[in-house]
Amino acid sequence: MFENVVEDANVVSIPPEGIDPDALARSLPAPMVFVDLETTGGNALEDRITEIGVVEVGPHGIEQWSTLLDPAEPIPPFIQKLTGITNEMVRGQPSFDTLAQGLAERLHGKLFVAHNARFDYGFLKNEFRRAGIGFQADVLCTVRLSRLLFPSAARHGLDALIARFGLAPQGRHRALADADLLWQFWQKLHTLYTPDLIGQAVQRVTKRSSQPPQLPDEAIDALPASPGVYLFYGEGDTLLYVGKSVDVRARVRSHFSSDHQVAKDLRISQEIRRVEVRRTVGELGALLLESQLVKQLQPVHNRMLRRSASLYSWQLTQESDTPQLVSAKTVDFSGAESLYGTFSSRNGAESALRALADEHRLCCAQLGLEKVAKGRPCFGYQVKRCDGVCVGAAPLSEHTQRMREALATLRLETWPYDGPIAIQEHGDNDVEYHVIDRWQYLGSVASRDALDALVDNMPAATGFDPDIYRLLGRRLAALRAAQSTAPAPLTVLHLTRPAFRLSQVERPDAAPRKPRSVALLRRRQPRPEDPDQLRLPFDVR
Repeated sequence: MFENVVEDANVVSIPPEGIDPDALARSLPAPMVFVDLETTGGNALEDRITEIGVVEVGPHGIEQWSTLLDPAEPIPPFIQKLTGITNEMVRGQPSFDTLAQGLAERLHGKLFVAHNARFDYGFLKNEFRRAGIGFQADVLCTVRLSRLLFPSAARHGLDALIARFGLAPQGRHRALADADLLWQFWQKLHTLYTPDLIGQAVQRVTKRSSQPPQLPDEAIDALPASPGVYLFYGEGDTLLYVGKSVDVRARVRSHFSSDHQVAKDLRISQEIRRVEVRRTVGELGALLLESQLVKQLQPVHNRMLRRSASLYSWQLTQESDTPQLVSAKTVDFSGAESLYGTFSSRNGAESALRALADEHRLCCAQLGLEKVAKGRPCFGYQVKRCDGVCVGAAPLSEHTQRMREALATLRLETWPYDGPIAIQEHGDNDVEYHVIDRWQYLGSVASRDALDALVDNMPAATGFDPDIYRLLGRRLAALRAAQSTAPAPLTVLHLTRPAFRLSQVERPDAAPRKPRSVALLRRRQPRPEDPDQLRLPFDVR
């Protein structure tokens, strides 16, 4: 863990007077801007900025800049009291639009540092967007940095940093004064830790802004911060990737904030052209829809959840001492008893069974994984990993019991209902019904009427889906257990497939006789019957 690194030789002891701020600024590997804002409220979409304070540090040294802004809306009284910025002070000050281009140039290419940076960065991005300017920056939050470097500290707010490190505020809740406190905090860190350790910490908590240039700046901001499935499309509308999240906007943004670390995200960032979102009521709906879309659409960069051409499981009946490998093509995995594990290949199934054998000292010959003559030892017995059931040195019944206990962790549960079910999932204001039958997802609808229509036209369950089993197995078990205790967040509705219906069909009117074609009329008429033509060659007259 990182906090363990903090306690080693990376800790330094430098008296505060030993830090030269100008030398520290010029020694930085990349320029930084310590930023603080004062605003009319906490909503970056609706409220406006009243003051900006910036401390620039880098090879050029240290430069401070601040300005009041006219927010074009009243400042609430409690904010006037908190900041000391009144409506009279901002009246006649420049609007953000008039300063936007110069401010964008000032911030461009520098590490954006702020306390609770999501607040300040979000406000600036929205103000720049209203001014018609795309703004992106790598963002370092000093709250997160403080938590990483001082994990035992209870609080990490700006007031807590002032008290803990003896920072000298020039004022509080004014933009430039608070930005200067962040610069003081940065200097204080260099009296406690080596530059290498601080650099590692910064690398850990910095949010990299590398939104693909092919996407409009507002493309990600316009995504919903709610559950759903997102689809990335590339050149020629090729589907690149399907993902899901309870917060689509944050998850999509994370793909591109970490694309310098994850090879797959880097490839997607280079190829993406547009993003599509399909909303769901909750997390379960997103999980089910993601699984369905990956199987149906086969995105380029999805490796999990793809449909396997083959599916295997180990079957061990009560009468048998050796498991048999069975295929989903011949055995119904949703209803068959004594199945253990699901595997996309024979090799995968045998590897899993061999791993269990090694862990539990089982005999690979008795498991059918090795072919040896009767009475001859298996390889495991020769290297002391088998108790010797293969040579009669251990009882078969004991081996079978240990084998069943080992396989129990892989046991597949049969479909626990008499027919299909609908899982009712509630969102904030909506509801969704997910229809499942025999561990297969058949679709989701948003109303009872639509559910009735889906039931009337319900497709047949065509096969066991191991991904749906993994998604729902434990959830459904928990729901069945909760029915007798407390209400569950999900509700199971039992459905019945419609029976075959016979409906009376009116007989069609007698169709007029089709006239014979001219070709038939012209066909040569048969000659009158000649008795000689019927005589057999061996007839005797």
